[in-house]
This record gives sequence, structure tokens and C-alpha cells, in this order.
Amino acid sequence: MKKIIFALILLLISSPALAMTANNLAAKLQASYDKTRDMRADFTQVSVVKAMNMTKKASGALIIKKPGMLRYTYTKPEKEEIIVKDGDLIMYVKSTNQVIEKKLSRALMDKTPTTFLAGMGKITDSFNVKIPAGSKGRCDLELVPKGDKMGVEKITISLDPKTFDIRKFTFVETSGNVNTITLSHIKINGGVKDGAFDFRIPKGASLISE
Repeated sequence: MKKIIFALILLLISSPALAMTANNLAAKLQASYDKTRDMRADFTQVSVVKAMNMTKKASGALIIKKPGMLRYTYTKPEKEEIIVKDGDLIMYVKSTNQVIEKKLSRALMDKTPTTFLAGMGKITDSFNVKIPAGSKGRCDLELVPKGDKMGVEKITISLDPKTFDIRKFTFVETSGNVNTITLSHIKINGGVKDGAFDFRIPKGASLISE
């Protein structure tokens, strides 16, 4: 009996999320996010396109600096850039040599998969939160958009159980498409410069403004 009690105590110590409500976990995530000034990480992305019954994989590097700056550099399967700075979104695909530029609202940044990390403000202002089904023993949080869903049905976030930093997030779109981004080699508050988000239009590239 003593051994069983001791094992339960160890389990509770090693898995703090087990005793947390969704609101508790959201508060921990918010506190971690608020302390994050900048971040560098590698990422892998798995996208399931429902209409085409297709799974696509990609990888690259990610940098973020608050407020509102973000850069995804895709290296596989092809060279792409997604940059957010000063309220502008820039997307560049090397294979087509095309640059797309558009303005972003704060609400759109909060709920768009590529810009979520840089746009996330106060979580419970934009999302209803709950512990996802089947996540017992894991540090997961499900976010359901309030108001205009902007194409996103829900977001499931996996957190580091010690720091409550984001390690993985999955977007389920209203179309049924699913995008999962997993972060690795994460470096927080290392001092990212604003210049890391500068983008110069490549020679000969076409520019489309939306």
C-alpha cells in the first residue's frame, strides 16, 4: 500500500498538468508567453489536405520577436518565406519567384496558423479553452475561437510540462484540413534583432498586393 501511495505522489509531482483545469493551464501558457520576448526554433510541419486526401510535409526555421514580428523560412520541400512585420504579411515562393503582400489585423494574426505565435494576445479573450479528450497525463490545451473563426475550427497546443512553453500546435480548419507544427531546438529570449525580419524582393520577382 505504501508503495502505491508513493508511486501516486511521484506521478503527481512529475505531471503537474494532471490536476489543472483548462483555465489553470491557459493561465500558465499565458504567463509563459508574456515572458517570451523572442524565440528561435526549428520546425516540422505536417499538413493533411482533406479534399485531396493528401499529406504534405515541410520543415525549416522559425524566428519570432514581439510585438508582432515573425519569420518562417521553409527549406524543405522547397524554399519559401513567410514574414510578418509592421502589420504586413509577406509570402515568397522561390519556385514561382512570386511575392504576395497583404495587411493583417490583430484578430487575423491570433487565429491564422502561420502567424499564431506572433499574434497571440490574451488567450481567453480570443478563445474558449478546454482540456482535449484523450489527453490525460499530457500537457495539452484546446482553443476554440470566439466569434469569427476565420477558417479555424480549433487549435490544440502541447506544452512543456515544466516551463509551459509551446512545443507543438495543431490547427483544424473549418474545411477539415489539419496542420501540425512541431518545434525543436528552441531558444527563448536570445536577443533577436529587428533586421532578422527584413525582406528584399528578389530580382525579377513579381509582386502581388492584396
